[in-house]
Parts: sequence; C-alpha cells; structure tokens
Amino acid sequence: MRKNFDVTPHLEDLWRYGRVLTRNDSDADDLVQEALARALSLADTFDVSRPLLPWLIRIVRNTFLTGMTRAKADKRRLASLAEIFDATLLPSQEHCAELNNVRKAAAGLPIEQAEVLHLVGVLGFTYSEAAELLGVPTGTVMSRLSRARAALKHNMENMSDSTPAQLKVVGGRDVAR
Repeated sequence: MRKNFDVTPHLEDLWRYGRVLTRNDSDADDLVQEALARALSLADTFDVSRPLLPWLIRIVRNTFLTGMTRAKADKRRLASLAEIFDATLLPSQEHCAELNNVRKAAAGLPIEQAEVLHLVGVLGFTYSEAAELLGVPTGTVMSRLSRARAALKHNMENMSDSTPAQLKVVGGRDVAR
C-alpha cells in the first residue's frame, strides 16, 4: 500500500454519499465498508497525482450499482423459483403423516439394515455397488435389505393398529420389479 493512501479524512463524505444511495444508515455502513475493502485491494492502481475522494466516490457508486444489479438478478431468480414452487403441489397432510411414520419405522432398524436400505432403496445403488461401499459380500447386502424391508413393513403395521400398511419398498437398479 502506498503512503499517500489515507481514506480516514474522507470517511464521513463516503458515508453520506452511501446514505444518499441506500437511503438507510445500516446499508450505507455496509456499502462504504465493502467499497473501502475494494479500494484497499485496488490501492496500487490509484494515481497519487489525482485527488483521492473522487476515486473513492466512484468505487462506492460502482459497488452500489453492482449490488443493485445482483439484487435484481436475485429477485428474478426468486420469482422464478416461486413460480416453480407454486406449480408443484404440496403433499397432503395424510402423505406427510405417512412419511413421518416411515421415518419413525426406519429409525427403529439396526444400523446395518438402515444403511443398506438407504443405499439401495433411496440412493438407488445396485446390490454390488452397495456391497463394495460397505465392504461386504453382495449376498450380505441382499440379506440385510430383505430383513430391513420386512422389519420396516412390520414396524409400519404396528404403528397403525386399524389399517395394515400399504408400503412396498423397492429400489436399486438391479432389483426385479
């Protein structure tokens, strides 16, 4: 950094200008802070034969305009996401309750069964891929998955006393359907 690069005498002017742009004290503080960080990173490009304040004002203004452009782009993205979200149907209360029951039933599984069920049933790994990930034979994965499915179905049936669970857990790319 150069010796002549002292922004201290200009802080009040920069803040007032930032306040004009943002119309908010807190946002002006943030703007000036960000602009000063940029100015310090560009200090080597500053021509010491020119006045410092106009250069700093330009950086504050450009920082503000960049922020406005970014905010507009974010607003467009959020509006687009809102349209997509509105277009999708939220799950019904019954569906949410059923998923919560599945989560509770799966929480009761031993870890060996739960991890195989997740790898094959949720993430879609083949038996051989899951076996390789877990470092066990493919037959062990198939056995654990079979026991996990049976235990999950049993746990689900025990949760709903009146109605048997209509749950069929499938998954994996090499599972016969």
